Amino acid sequence: MRADPIQRAIDEDLVRVLYAQDPIAFFSHWFSIAVLVAIYWPHVPSPPLFIACFGFYAAANCAGLALWICNRRYPQLVSPRDWIYLHALRGVLLYSGPGFAIWFAFQSPQTDLPLLHTVMLVTLAAGVFMSNGFDLLNFSTSIPFLLLPSIVLHFGSHTFDRTILAIVLAFFFCAINVYAMSYRKLFRQVVQARVDQQYLAESLAAQKHVAEEASLAKTRFFAAASHDLRQPLHAIGLLAASLNDPAATPAQHVKTAGHIVYNVEALNQLFNQVLDLARIESGVTQVIRLHFRLSELFERVGSQYRPQAAAKGLALRIAPTSLVVYDDPVLLERVLSNLLSNSVRYTEEGAIWLGLRHAGRSKGGFIEVRDSGIGIAPEEHEQIFEEFYQVANPQRDARQGHGLGLPTVKRLVALLGGELQLRSAPGRGSVFRFQVQAGDPGGIVASLNDSVAGGPAAQGRYVLCIDDDPSILEGLSTLLARWGCNVRGARDENEALTALEGGFAPDAVLCDYQLANHRTGAQALTAVRGALARAGRGNVVTLLITGDMASAELASLALQGIPVLHKPVTPARLRRTLEMLWQQAELDRGRPAGAPALRDDALVGGVDSGALQTLQTLQMQALQKDAAASTVATGGAATKSSPPRATH
Repeated sequence: MRADPIQRAIDEDLVRVLYAQDPIAFFSHWFSIAVLVAIYWPHVPSPPLFIACFGFYAAANCAGLALWICNRRYPQLVSPRDWIYLHALRGVLLYSGPGFAIWFAFQSPQTDLPLLHTVMLVTLAAGVFMSNGFDLLNFSTSIPFLLLPSIVLHFGSHTFDRTILAIVLAFFFCAINVYAMSYRKLFRQVVQARVDQQYLAESLAAQKHVAEEASLAKTRFFAAASHDLRQPLHAIGLLAASLNDPAATPAQHVKTAGHIVYNVEALNQLFNQVLDLARIESGVTQVIRLHFRLSELFERVGSQYRPQAAAKGLALRIAPTSLVVYDDPVLLERVLSNLLSNSVRYTEEGAIWLGLRHAGRSKGGFIEVRDSGIGIAPEEHEQIFEEFYQVANPQRDARQGHGLGLPTVKRLVALLGGELQLRSAPGRGSVFRFQVQAGDPGGIVASLNDSVAGGPAAQGRYVLCIDDDPSILEGLSTLLARWGCNVRGARDENEALTALEGGFAPDAVLCDYQLANHRTGAQALTAVRGALARAGRGNVVTLLITGDMASAELASLALQGIPVLHKPVTPARLRRTLEMLWQQAELDRGRPAGAPALRDDALVGGVDSGALQTLQTLQMQALQKDAAASTVATGGAATKSSPPRATH
């Protein structure tokens, strides 16, 4: 993965080292020219050719200096690799002069000139090894031009001493190449070690920066959350104390109680929004995609916000579309609910538009939410996606929300595989949009607007509850008994297995995730399901209830078809979920929904993988009804008791 960065680092170091030696080499070559001319001067063979050869040698030396000056002044003129190529070309021109000039020694009547010239060439070769040995290209384009002509001419003289000298030169040529290979390997290792250290330092610095940013973000998050949590708690304490005032009138008590209820709802909503955000961050929020008509989803969210828009004199326009999309309708509805809630809150006049734009795409398109509201300044476009940041609410008025809506929207859109885009300017409204994928009309399993009414009631059902907290176990047993269920409580899996061995045949098993003795609900459910399977009831409805946000087991439980509810769970959500699971189990068995359960050998409950799409549709409907019946805010979804609090 890092081959290219390492090679580039090697090239950059090569350029620095190669060109660092050039000023010294310039004077060394002038010294070589002076020495060679001096030894040849008494008897110059072929003067015109001699002058041309050494003139070329001197010009190449000057050109090498010019290249060095250019590199020093304009280092970014070409890439590091190109500087290396240019230096290699300079080596070919520079070292071919003295290398081929040895021909003059063999043409001279002075018998000692070949030896003197060869000594000069060996000296230059040593210099090449020191300055160019760590680069294969520069070394291989310098040494052969410097030594091979001499080796060939010495061998060609056919004398004993010249042949021995040729052999020594050949050995020197091979040896210097071998040492240069080791030199290059060592150089590469040194550079790679430096690059590794640099990467490590950069990685540590980046991780430190991320940790510091996360720490600051956490500090800001808790500071804002502490303020928004303390405010309603403080108000509730004061209001509750005022109820003890004997001088207060019944009307004042009613008014105080109303304020307490309002603050409890605000506190409950903030708590659930924070949990919602935590679920997304921890990765336990699952995406289950369905093929469904986008117009049905538009109509669902539109019906929630039309009354609020009409109350402010705003027109909520929903563009008709026939597109079938392939996405998670539950998460997508939460995204649109938050965006429409924002638009209604921050728009005082004009209209709000919800629709699909194809934007030149043959399949799919972009869902857009437009408004004519106050708009958002460009410098705030990034800040509005930070937790607890709000536009036009410096007083932190809880009635204007808590600043968690858009952070949740951005994370949900990313979870769905898209990117939330924003166009906005002060006084010109805002446009939020994100991409959706086209679906297959033939893959639609149910309408989003189909009612789940008519499902089997809880009356007469047998339920096994496993929880190590006596108060929770008592609360669950009382609640289920009030619905007409026959309940058996167990504090751990051993008590649950004992109940099964005693003949208790449950229609559903409800289990907490964190149990005593370092056991988990997953382990308890595995043991219970094994016992039920051995008794011929291997497909009983199972439901895990947890407050855990980051367990790796939760994802595997979902793959096993075990639904998971995250605390706090309202009675409405629990009942709707159980009814949905029972209805789906009966549909899977081919029995009409609502038919009486067969207590002796009925195979009740469970959701197999083939029913996951239908289950998801039913679950979305259940959650919508639950949201309308409870005061728990689920990521910006509207409720009857408290308006949505998602904000810019």
